[in-house]
Amino acid sequence: MRYPGFINGSVKSQSLIADGEQTMNWYLEEIRAPGASSQVALYPTPGFSAYIVAPQITHIGTRAGIEVNGRAFVVVATGFYELFATQTATLRGTIIQDNNLAQIVYNGPTGDQLLISSGGNAYNYNLTTNTLTLVLTAEAHQIGMLDGYFLALNQTTGKLRISAVNDGLTWDSTQFALRSDQPDPWKGMVVNAPDIWLLGSKTGSVWYDSGAAPFPLAARQGLTVPFGTGAPFSFAFVSGVGYWLATNRDGTGTIVSTRGYAPQKISSFEVDTALATYRRDTSITDAEALVYEAEGHTFFILRFPRAQATWAYDTTTGSWAERGKWNAALNGYDVWAPRVFLSAFGKSLVGNATTGTIATMEVTLGSEADGSVIRRLRRGPVLVNENRRGPLHNFELLFEAGVGLATGQGSDPQFMFRGSSDGGKTWGNERLMSIGKIGQYHPRAYVTRLGSPRLWVPEVSVSDPVPTRIVDAFVNNLWQGQ
Repeated sequence: MRYPGFINGSVKSQSLIADGEQTMNWYLEEIRAPGASSQVALYPTPGFSAYIVAPQITHIGTRAGIEVNGRAFVVVATGFYELFATQTATLRGTIIQDNNLAQIVYNGPTGDQLLISSGGNAYNYNLTTNTLTLVLTAEAHQIGMLDGYFLALNQTTGKLRISAVNDGLTWDSTQFALRSDQPDPWKGMVVNAPDIWLLGSKTGSVWYDSGAAPFPLAARQGLTVPFGTGAPFSFAFVSGVGYWLATNRDGTGTIVSTRGYAPQKISSFEVDTALATYRRDTSITDAEALVYEAEGHTFFILRFPRAQATWAYDTTTGSWAERGKWNAALNGYDVWAPRVFLSAFGKSLVGNATTGTIATMEVTLGSEADGSVIRRLRRGPVLVNENRRGPLHNFELLFEAGVGLATGQGSDPQFMFRGSSDGGKTWGNERLMSIGKIGQYHPRAYVTRLGSPRLWVPEVSVSDPVPTRIVDAFVNNLWQGQ
């Protein structure tokens, strides 16, 4: 019989025996053709291959990236680099840094300038002369651009400053705004033209370019967003929809999205439970957003560096799953490696927090940028038959077989299986089973002799560098007799 609910995302409830599902480094795709063998499948998240490495980039820790008119730039630690399609890089200047992401925005072809924020400072980069100039000190923790104006938000004072139009070198000290509609000062800002979203710790505002003089920005009257944020770098827009880790007057630690100006909760109870755990054990104020599109899916990624956790929301399917970089020494997952994404030179490029490597990201790749394994894991829902024991003879996975590599690791792809008979509290020994070598399309991936469990949970993992896809799962002779 088909194993109900095995193909699913991460659903880790407060009680493991209620539901302890986990999906790591796979994502769900709906198969909508009426004649498909399955209506949903687990497909692998992208792998990575080094693209630009030392000595081209000598700093460590990518913090921002942008592509503008065929040119690409990244911030790596204190270095501001231009990248080239020849897999080379040139250091264009140095800036200060802190533990947060940096940001880069562009004011259009008329101004032809970039503004870079890092460590609270803002730097103007002239794309014609390749000149980097410090323009604001301790006044620009987050930045944006609207209608040719650069915007800079001071997270300490809540002050919003504005440059001259099409000129990021000129900042009139009298041209600024402070929040007056609510008592919580602005802490985070994202521009989604024609709107400027400004979030305090409990509520938010939406401003726009009114065209007034001398200060052109104004609030949309009568509009207060009922959510703020304690994690300003968690806020991002995806195709006109905003997503962020939200707080309000009632509490903290849920994720919302907004269409128009009405935020709605999108995190499940299980995701909120995970966030509450991170908040108690470490922190969630360091949450960082990353957005990318691949294979028709657009993902809103939330990284929690101190909690060493990453959640991925598929904006296409509305499903949640997890990401992580396998740490063999600790036998566990670290935060997902990519911190910055940009599309340049016809490639999807990423940088991470712990190296200076810029890597390509593709679903056809099966390893981390440093060559280490990507460990993919699926832990299924609890199978229970009125809390009674009974023999379970066979568990079978419908992998797409025959996708092995010609030589080396992955030439005979394996999956690792272990089972729990108490709802995921304890686990049996790990078993290694074959998926099928390259060109072998008929092997069956299954395990037998599973005992007589009462609350049975299977866990399957794969670490071979092949595009492993799980289409379905089955259990045979489930709880016959008692």
